[in-house]
Amino acid sequence: MTDKILSVVKKERLPVFGFVNEGLLYAAGETDARIAVLKMWNDAGVELGNHTFSHLGFKDAPLEAFEDDFVRGEAVTNLLVKPKKVRYFRHPFLQMGATRELEDAFEKFIGERGYKAVPVTIDPMDWMFLAAYAKALNEKDKNLQKRVSEDFLKFAALRIDAAEKKADGLFGRQIRHILLIHANELTADNFEALVKIFRDKGYRFETVEDALKDPAYRFPNKYLPTSDWLTHWAFSEGKKFESPSPPEYIQQAFEGK
Repeated sequence: MTDKILSVVKKERLPVFGFVNEGLLYAAGETDARIAVLKMWNDAGVELGNHTFSHLGFKDAPLEAFEDDFVRGEAVTNLLVKPKKVRYFRHPFLQMGATRELEDAFEKFIGERGYKAVPVTIDPMDWMFLAAYAKALNEKDKNLQKRVSEDFLKFAALRIDAAEKKADGLFGRQIRHILLIHANELTADNFEALVKIFRDKGYRFETVEDALKDPAYRFPNKYLPTSDWLTHWAFSEGKKFESPSPPEYIQQAFEGK
């Protein structure tokens, strides 16, 4: 799976950033092998970031517990990237602090450690499609595998269009978008096709560092505890936009039905 994704990263020269949950490294008899897989990303030139140790959501976690999980989540990654240092963080579940004051306190905490939080603007929801795709793989159902892949790519294109419409409605222009995608079997088998969708729509790829220079990534006036940045801005501006939903069978598979 990692080989497939990284081959596309190299072929397309993509400035990918990988956000790590270090808690997933610790499995009986597998820790060394899992760290070796993580090292593959770093060796391929993918900059690694902190995604907390246990994928803890900030919504219901006390600030101190969330800060502790953040600190636990950087130990191995910092060793792998030496002499560089991890510098970016992404919120699990896109959950920011329940209040602006809590979020400000957390971002001050990580800022003192050289980190910056990274929001997202395009989420093709591969994490939801994955349930149906995993079922297809487990049952060796090639037809379902093909159907899920095709529906995922169609849905990703719709989400891109929706993000463009939101950006235009909020800022009167297109912004430098940040894509959220996960390292999973669905992505591995469809990553090159997903990149082609962006290319065909006229996109070029740049680093998170450059994307965050867009003024759109300043905080909006009103606070919503999500790092889904277009949703955050829409709430602040009192605007509503339609967002496409995955097909019903994908939602049911995700819910275990």
